[in-house]
Amino acid sequence: MISRHAAEALARRVARAYAAGEGRAEPAPVPPATVPAPTPAQEGAGRKGQGSAPSLARYVDHTLLRATATSADIVKLCREARQYGFAAVCVNPVWVELAAAELAGSPVAVATVIGFPLGANTTAVKVREAEDAMARGATELDMVAQIGRIKEGDWVAVEEDIRAVVEAAAGRALVKVILETAALEPMEIIKAAALCREAGADFVKTSTGFHPAGGATPEAVALLRLAVGRDLGVKASGGVRTCEDALRMIAAGATRIGTSSGIELVNCYGHLAPPIEEAVQRLGYRAPTPGIAY
Repeated sequence: MISRHAAEALARRVARAYAAGEGRAEPAPVPPATVPAPTPAQEGAGRKGQGSAPSLARYVDHTLLRATATSADIVKLCREARQYGFAAVCVNPVWVELAAAELAGSPVAVATVIGFPLGANTTAVKVREAEDAMARGATELDMVAQIGRIKEGDWVAVEEDIRAVVEAAAGRALVKVILETAALEPMEIIKAAALCREAGADFVKTSTGFHPAGGATPEAVALLRLAVGRDLGVKASGGVRTCEDALRMIAAGATRIGTSSGIELVNCYGHLAPPIEEAVQRLGYRAPTPGIAY
């Protein structure tokens, strides 16, 4: 468990780096991590990140979390994900079993949300949600952290909540922790991201997309990347709707993009466009490699 002193020290170090301009500097190129052999449920996730110039589609979690979504909508979402080669679909828990059936045999992962959208469920409820989702076929869990505990600085409770879900998912699913960065101060973002790393999460994620404070920004993504270094993936979600939005998030350090506009992004970017690495270099950055984690 990270101590309060260590969290404060890390926060100060990252804040100094960001203030000095490193948050806008070129992230170091990062190779895919060496990871253990995936379980059968994770075989699709294990193939992410292959190739030297991955398609924009391989960064995308094709997302449909609308309350009014129907089974027909979910089937359509999954078929689009297969067609375009997205990294994952992200659906509400009630649709996990259907999504898993639709995507059986494909490299597209099935992600769902835990403690969504407030993060205010008890830890026991989040663990039970995670277990149920995995039993139904989920291979990625996007859990919402205890945002109120972050705001009041109860870092022990925040870490214990995350760690409990991570331990429940061990060897069965990846865990992405949603921090609702638009509602946090920069130092809170840094400390919370550091706790995610210490708790064993696979990704940190900016936003639910449902909070009135807003969604992802390149600045928040850069802070997350600086805080977790090469250890974790970073997912930008909430308001990423255009090619420029997506490229700026990738340039800032994102390795996943959560969006309901994935098809528009891919079609906008086009098959004749330069590789992602070249495109973001024009913005003054280098693209990290998409994958299940760093």
